[in-house]
Formats: sequence, C-alpha cells, structure tokens
Amino acid sequence: MKKSLFPLALVTVLTTSHLSSSPLSDWFAKSEGDRGAIPAEALKGDLNSAEAIAEARNHVWKAYREGAIKNGWDSGIPAQDRSWKEWFKGGKIDGLIADVGDKKMPYVVLVKGEKPEGGWPVFITLHGGGGNPHADGPHTWTVNTREWLTQMQLTTKLWESPGIYIIPRMADDRDGRWYYGYNQIFIDRLIQQAILFKDANPDRVYLQGISEGGYAAFRLGSMMADRWAGSCAMAAAEPIGNAPVENLQHVAFRCGIGENDRMFNRIGLARTYFERLDELEKENPGDFKHFFDEQVNRGHGIDYKEGPAWITKHSRTAVPKAFHWTVIKQHDRHRGRLYWLALEQSHSKLPLKLTAKANRESNTVEISSQFSKDGKDTASENIGLRVYLNDTLVDLSKEVTIKVNGKKAFQGIAKPSMEALIRSTAERGDPKLVFPAMVVIK
Repeated sequence: MKKSLFPLALVTVLTTSHLSSSPLSDWFAKSEGDRGAIPAEALKGDLNSAEAIAEARNHVWKAYREGAIKNGWDSGIPAQDRSWKEWFKGGKIDGLIADVGDKKMPYVVLVKGEKPEGGWPVFITLHGGGGNPHADGPHTWTVNTREWLTQMQLTTKLWESPGIYIIPRMADDRDGRWYYGYNQIFIDRLIQQAILFKDANPDRVYLQGISEGGYAAFRLGSMMADRWAGSCAMAAAEPIGNAPVENLQHVAFRCGIGENDRMFNRIGLARTYFERLDELEKENPGDFKHFFDEQVNRGHGIDYKEGPAWITKHSRTAVPKAFHWTVIKQHDRHRGRLYWLALEQSHSKLPLKLTAKANRESNTVEISSQFSKDGKDTASENIGLRVYLNDTLVDLSKEVTIKVNGKKAFQGIAKPSMEALIRSTAERGDPKLVFPAMVVIK
C-alpha cells in the first residue's frame, strides 16, 4: 500500500470525518472552466488544530487523486519502465498521447537509475526543431521527429542523473513553439501525474531543452517558476522581455551556448540576460543561482552534458518568504498563480509586476502591485489577489496584517479553511503548495 503524501497525525481529530470525497473528486475531475462552485459539503469542517488541518489535507488530496483517476491520469506515466529502443520500433517512435482540446502531444518516458530517498526527480526534456507552417499535419515534419529521437538517445547515453525523463514531441509542427498555451497545460499535467502516480519529488522537478526547447527553458522557466528546482537552456537565448529575469529568484538557472552562436543574436541575448542575473544576485544574496556556460569556439552545436548535471544539484524552495512575479502573456494565456499568490481574474493590461514578502516576526505581509508601460510603473487598479498563508509564512494563531502598495488591505485572523486547502490543491496539484489559509484582497 502506498503511503499518503499527507500522513495522518498520530492523534486523529475527526472534525472532517464526515467529508465524502465523491462530490469533491467529481469537482476535481472537471476542467477548470467547468467546475463552478466547490461542493457545499466539502467546505464544512472546523480546522481548529494542527491535527484537524492534517486530516483535512489528507481528505482533499485523496479526492484530488480520485478525480485524476477518473480522468485517466493514472495511466499517463507508464508503470512499466521502457528503454528508448522499446519505444522506437519499426523505424518509428510509438509514444503515448496526451490530449488538450484538439491538440495531441506524443511523449515517451524514460526512467534512469534507482529512486532516491524522497522520490524521483522529474526532467521535462524538450527537443529542438521548431515550426514548419507548410507541414502536412501536426506530426509530419521529420525535423521534429528526428530531434525527438535525439532527446531519447541523449537521455540514455549522456545524462547521468537518476530520474523520470518525460520527453514530449511538439504537439503541432505548424506552430512549433513549446511555450504555446496548450503545451503549458500538457507540461503541468504530466508533472502532476508523475507526483500523483509515480512517487515523484515535487521539489526536484527540472526543465531542460535544446535550441527551440531551450527557448522554452527561458520562457517557461520564468513563467512557471514555482514548478522548477532548476531550468537549463542549451543553444538558446531569449530577450529579457520574453522571460522576466526577476521571476527566477528561486530557480537555479543555467545556459550553455556557443560563443559563435550569432543567429537571431542568441549569444548577445544570452550575455545580456546573465548580466542582469548577476546584478540581481548581488542585490539578493543567496537567491538567483545561475551559471552561464559560454563555450569557446562553438556555434549552435555545443557540449550538452554539464547543463542537466548542474541543475540537479539544486532543490526547489516551495514556499519562499519573498519573491518577485512579473506577469506577462505567453501565447494565449498568462499564469494566474506563483508560489503563495494568485490572481482572482485574467488581465489584458500587462505586464503586471508583483512583489511579496512575509515576515513571521511582525506577522505582516507586504505586497507591491504595479502595472508597467513604456518603462514606467504605476500602482495597479482593479486587481484581485488571493494570498495563501501557512505557519512558515506567518503565525496563523495571531492577527495578520497585509499591506498592498503601503496601504493596509487586511488585518485580522487568517482562519484555516477547507476552501483554502481545496483551491490551492486545484490550482497547483502540488502537495508542497497546498495552503490551509487564504485571504482575498479586492
């Protein structure tokens, strides 16, 4: 029998024993846009002790897992490990298929080594190639197919770290961009499946990619920062505006690139990006871990071995006391959450710059919220925020003060609730980012 990710406390308080997981698991099983209100029955429960909160977390996570099973997620990561040759049969790759709307993303999973204590590391490994608008269909361009196979071979022969390597193929060759909205959903879902059903360690999830995949290591490394322990871009670079550097405050970020890789100004963009990371590291000692590997006498072809090995030395800070979050749109969507903040609604007026800092000694949370336009920042208006809290950020037994742009937005007891547990579970699918308390700032 598998251990729960939230083991029951030794002293069980049955304040939530009446909670049936069925209505809640049905709610979790629906897509985000179809869920509607949380079932009233699931919101009942007095979370007046650590034991009661622990038990409630168990109930919620169990319901979330049951909802995932109803959607077939338990078969997303194969129980039986296969080698790359077993995936590659008859001259073609016979991968699994994930669906988002009308998009289908083939992928394979390779498992290396022995499972470390604490669970499997997970590597989202993105191939190079890109887009061909003249392709006959979503999976017909031989360049992307070849690059996909190359990632399987590199994983097998070059990269040494034990872990679960999830290697997707571009979902649509005619688009050819890993940062597109449907790929964001694919990647998030595969990580959640590995956590739920393959004993993956949520604090050791890594993103890595070559060329087109390396662009995503910049973009999604920044946009989805709370997912990653580290992100590694190889033979790629992005302008700062496409991948806000400040979001990487708690992500170990590495780039390997040839000094002669001048197409699209890749080497120039990489140098500028890491100069900014150097500045931020000096301003925030201990944060912004990064490594710039400019390879001498190399062009677009580089030595890939050291990058993935470097990021695996780092683990995620799941609940940082302070962080920066610049919200930008990537393709057709922007991310609505980062660490312990979430936006109440989508926004078209972007970039939105947020900073958040929690101080347990003073039991205060300070948030700055600014819109940025033409290099000028102005205080944002009409922004709704959910501020998630736990006992590492503040003392929940005492009055909490939350200030936004220097003005008091909340003062009182942030009472633990089933709603906070359920919403943070639904939004993140990550056991380390489930929060017992929530304050809505309007």
